[in-house]
Amino acid sequence: MKYSRWTTYVSALLAIVWAMPTGSLAAESPQLTEEGAIKSVLARFYDGWNAHDVDKMVSVYADDVDHINTHARWNKGKPAIREDLRNFHSGPGKNSHKTYTVEKVRFIKPDVAVVQVRSLSTVGNIGTYVMTKQSGEWLVVSFTNVEYALLSKQQ
Repeated sequence: MKYSRWTTYVSALLAIVWAMPTGSLAAESPQLTEEGAIKSVLARFYDGWNAHDVDKMVSVYADDVDHINTHARWNKGKPAIREDLRNFHSGPGKNSHKTYTVEKVRFIKPDVAVVQVRSLSTVGNIGTYVMTKQSGEWLVVSFTNVEYALLSKQQ
């Protein structure tokens, strides 16, 4: 008899949970929504990289962005980065293609995030982005990246 009551109780509970609207079980937190927005901005950058569309790439940057590249060159402001990217993509990077993974998003404040991204092309690259939400849009205000050698398949 106890088993029958327990089965009835569990069955009723499962029926209630199953009948609940999915939104109440899986409602997105504001942080998850913001993380998705940040990932969308970074996707725009890498889409621009792979299309060699410099304007698309720099659209993710604040006007006063700072970028220190893998060669320790410090670009200050969107115009300097635009010029650097144009030179790279019209020259040595004209065939460059990157895949990327957002490894971590850490919110320092609701409108400030630090993001680590691993990208791969002919070399490995780990970038640290500082992003702020300005006028409802996430923008990169600082970006530094380091390069690392990829292991060959024979090693």
